[in-house]
Amino acid sequence: MAIDQLYASRIRNEVGLFATWLPNARIEIGQYGPLRRALFQPQGQLKGFHANTSAAKANYDFTICAERVINPNAQALAEAGVSSGNVLLEVHFSSEAAVTFSAPDAVITRVDDIRALGEQLVEMQKAGTWRWDDGIVIEVVTAPRATIIASQERNAVVKFEVSAQAATRGGVMASLDESSSVRIMKGVGAKIIGQGPLTPLFRLAFLKSYLFSDPTISLRGPAETDNAPERVEISATEYLEIY
Repeated sequence: MAIDQLYASRIRNEVGLFATWLPNARIEIGQYGPLRRALFQPQGQLKGFHANTSAAKANYDFTICAERVINPNAQALAEAGVSSGNVLLEVHFSSEAAVTFSAPDAVITRVDDIRALGEQLVEMQKAGTWRWDDGIVIEVVTAPRATIIASQERNAVVKFEVSAQAATRGGVMASLDESSSVRIMKGVGAKIIGQGPLTPLFRLAFLKSYLFSDPTISLRGPAETDNAPERVEISATEYLEIY
């Protein structure tokens, strides 16, 4: 499987949200288009929706098939050209499209009136301007700064120079800088290091009908009960499923 599909699938399974690809691409509320397996393919945008942004911050910090370690070994520091008083923060990836993801202090913006959006989509579908297979972005996660790295190959590694007092917490990862922090990088595919603002995660809504089944629903998200889609009734025959 291609790295983009692997990355998107792993993010879905880890946090139950869709992943932006590339991770620094811009995703906005109202964008719509089909899914290609785990990847959203935006093809247009509906505008005019009122959206609310959460007051609380959300912190996303995790690894998938990867490990973060602090390396204070003097020989390793010398070989990497690390300054006195600093150490190496190393990320080791054990498979292709393994991920380290750090996006602290993010905010979540969501369409305020989901039902009104669904009613608009129903009218568009009746007019022949909305396709059943399309999803529409109804929620985005915006991070002021993030570090997101996906490996191109197994045994990839990235080594950063950080202060000896630094830990592997998400705040440290997100505040790294590619030009000054990176000391060694091997086997990396996609990389966003200390950049922002980003919209790396989002939710989609799909217009559904009780009149026929959807054989592709399994491709839209994890099957676990805790990640079951939210359902918003629109009419006697139509509803929205939110993933």
